[in-house]
Amino acid sequence: MLWFIVTTGVLAVLTVFCLIRTERSGKTIAPYVTHLLIWILIPLATNAVLSFSADPIVIKFCYTAYFISTTILLCYLVSFTLVYCGYQYKLDTIKKVLLGIAVFDALNILINWFTGHVFILTDTVNEGGADIGFVPAWYHKIHLILSAVLILLALYALVMKMMSSSKLYRDRYLSIFAALTVTTVFEMIHIIANNTVDRSIIGIAVCGIFVYIYSIEYVPSALMDEMKKTVLSSISDGILFFDENRNCIFANEAARFMLNIDSNNLSSGLEKLLALTGEEPESSAQYNSKILTCTMTENGQEYIYDVEGHKLHDLQGKLIGSFAKITDTTERTQRENMNRFLATHDKLTGIYNTDRLYDSVREVLKENPDKDFYIMTSDIKEFKLVNDRYGRNFADKLLIRIAELLKEKAVSSTTRYGRLSGDKFGCIIAKENYNEQIIIQAMNEVPNVGLNVVIPIIIHAGVYEIEDRNMPVSAMFDRASIAISAIKHDASLKVAYYEDNARDEMLWGQKVTEQIDNAILTGQIVPYLQAQVSREGKVVGAEVLVRWIHPDEGFMPPGKFLSILEKNGMIGKIDMYIWECACRILRRWAYEGRNDLYLSVNISPKDFYLMDVPAVIIDLADKYELDRKKLRLEITETIMMDDIEEKLKTIDRLREAGFIVEMDDFGSGYSSLNMLKDMPVDVLKLDMIFLKDNSANERTRKIMALIIDLAKSLDVPVIAEGVETVEQVDFLAQLGCDFFQGYYFARPVSLDEYEKKNLTA
Repeated sequence: MLWFIVTTGVLAVLTVFCLIRTERSGKTIAPYVTHLLIWILIPLATNAVLSFSADPIVIKFCYTAYFISTTILLCYLVSFTLVYCGYQYKLDTIKKVLLGIAVFDALNILINWFTGHVFILTDTVNEGGADIGFVPAWYHKIHLILSAVLILLALYALVMKMMSSSKLYRDRYLSIFAALTVTTVFEMIHIIANNTVDRSIIGIAVCGIFVYIYSIEYVPSALMDEMKKTVLSSISDGILFFDENRNCIFANEAARFMLNIDSNNLSSGLEKLLALTGEEPESSAQYNSKILTCTMTENGQEYIYDVEGHKLHDLQGKLIGSFAKITDTTERTQRENMNRFLATHDKLTGIYNTDRLYDSVREVLKENPDKDFYIMTSDIKEFKLVNDRYGRNFADKLLIRIAELLKEKAVSSTTRYGRLSGDKFGCIIAKENYNEQIIIQAMNEVPNVGLNVVIPIIIHAGVYEIEDRNMPVSAMFDRASIAISAIKHDASLKVAYYEDNARDEMLWGQKVTEQIDNAILTGQIVPYLQAQVSREGKVVGAEVLVRWIHPDEGFMPPGKFLSILEKNGMIGKIDMYIWECACRILRRWAYEGRNDLYLSVNISPKDFYLMDVPAVIIDLADKYELDRKKLRLEITETIMMDDIEEKLKTIDRLREAGFIVEMDDFGSGYSSLNMLKDMPVDVLKLDMIFLKDNSANERTRKIMALIIDLAKSLDVPVIAEGVETVEQVDFLAQLGCDFFQGYYFARPVSLDEYEKKNLTA
């Protein structure tokens, strides 16, 4: 038995060595291998003792430990096999079942000391003396069945994994399967022979070492080679390998495509690579490592590659070959170039953006200290309306057209131009190259955007002569923009030049714009009422006007701020506020029983672009539960200057909703009779500008009489506004004018003053 003791000792040492290596590996599978190796040591030790011991107690203890340890060993073998094969389905449940089997079997083996239902020992006398024999009892068969089931489960898991895995992986599972199968065969022989010592434990130890090798140490070279080949073939970078003589021995698919290399003939690999880099064979061989950026044109398409080359040496420093990596950077380079371009240029028009334009202006001024320059900006009148009416595509083409004209007209080397924001463009031009007529001609050419659409686009330009070169460039362009503000509502003027008073007006406009929201919120904006009276002198209603009680400026008439709000598009806010004030007043009057008075509110032409006017006014009337005829709506004929059909639909909506619509300032324009024909208004509000001069001639008076007669023939009541003298009252009364409004009867007053004068019983 000496050979068996020596063999088990050697295997025990090897198992301990594998155990230590396993603990240090840190792999996920390591805990399972550790438990397996630990429980292999116990059968080795017990069988070594059994081979030389004759003490019945020792032998019985060894058998007990041997049977318990093999059951636990087989349970850990099954757990290891399932994890090793990647089996995850209900793994925790299976582990609990295995634990239950181990505990059940171990308890039965332990109580065998008292019951003898697993095995008993017998003394046999022979010539050499007395031998102790092993006699299995009925539970021993159950123990063997449990062991067989566990072994078969482990073998089954290995077989299923081998069948489903690539052949590159099969040796990982086949080796363990073979070792376990051989060990099982030897164990069956031991059971049949009923030998005292289980020599098949040697196979179990060998099987444990196989488990360690393949789960902890083994790296399949064929698998690694196949993976490397697959990765190199699938990556987007081109890869070429060269031997020590610079013969191409491998080129992946990407490299063959980039360099147009025949897959069956790699000999042209070096030649094609050098053609790309533009290097000579001798010089290119001198570098240990290099990175080149190369450009190749094929079929009119430009490709940009980064070529990285390295020499490869073995551990002794001897050359074994080289490799080259080709990265297609075309898209990345183009994207970077585009990002650099967009950092300084406008995306839509392709000309300088604001920051780059400011920088270029500073550069021009610095490089030309003896020259005089103009800063110029342009602005499209009501560009937002152009955008809304004709669409984004048309508006973009309009802006591109302006950029093209700037390029075309900027013939001087010192001219710089760019897009400032939205529809605003700017440039710097030398005074000696400035020509106003060329600028006006270019602005007249802008509407020609190739869409066969004739639209009334009006462009203004503001010009500021640079006096202080140390002024921020942004301030220079601001001054040119200030110049535009002076002519923005004058279609006859195209170019304006900066003056200091224009700056003051701009600052005031900014102040109004900044403060209007707070003014509404804090009650600085208040409604003023100007009475309207009948021919009999009875007050029948009032027009609601707006006033601003400013904490610093004091009482401000509308002329000081309304035009500014019209320009910047904020008129809608103040109009909606005054409309709601009028609704609150009418609601209170109705509550107090004063249903005999009405209020008229003004609707700005811009309101029709800023909001859905009928929806807003109807909501207000419903909110305050008003008789809608008590809230009269005044519109001016200027709203019909464009988009007539839509405006007529809007007016019809208001009248159908029950509101009385008045045409305000009739007679102040040039299309009043035509508007009277087209506009379905309920009341005509006659502008007394005709009779402003007391010396108005007979011709003027006849025209006034004709207008009133025409209105009466259409059953449209007439209100004359701006009535200031008794002569005007008498004249209008003779013509049959129905109502009057003006200083002769009453000035605009606060709500309290109006009510004290007209609502007191």
